[in-house]
Amino acid sequence: MLELIGELSLQNYMGEWLEIARKPAFFQKSCLNSKAKYELKYKNGIPYVEIENFCSKKNEISSIKGKAKIVSNRQLAVRFNIFMNLFNKVNYEIIFVDSEYKVAIVGSPDKKYLWILARNIIDEKNIKELLNIAKQRGFDISDVVFDKY
Repeated sequence: MLELIGELSLQNYMGEWLEIARKPAFFQKSCLNSKAKYELKYKNGIPYVEIENFCSKKNEISSIKGKAKIVSNRQLAVRFNIFMNLFNKVNYEIIFVDSEYKVAIVGSPDKKYLWILARNIIDEKNIKELLNIAKQRGFDISDVVFDKY
């Protein structure tokens, strides 16, 4: 399990995030201008997160919707189709969020996936600081790709 830092309000985390950088993932091949939108919803009084990811592929907008079971304020079991994550295992952990919820680091417990997220475009210095935090948490950042904004 990843070392998690600080307190987190899942409600404050909701909204739209730009994907600034990521480790390569087969499901994001050729994605540019990637964004994620998170919305807290309830079904029969039980909270869950509705997720919609967008990106540009070959000059067309591509999107996929998913749902996430809330395991803890920092841990989600995300599923984008009925065949993915059948056993609702944690596959999404919020590793870091700044106090104003403007930047975040998200990764998978196995450290195979990593995303640097921001509400707006951020400068190179801030990106390097976030990548350094990810590296300190055990992520290999040598293959990180940067989105084009």
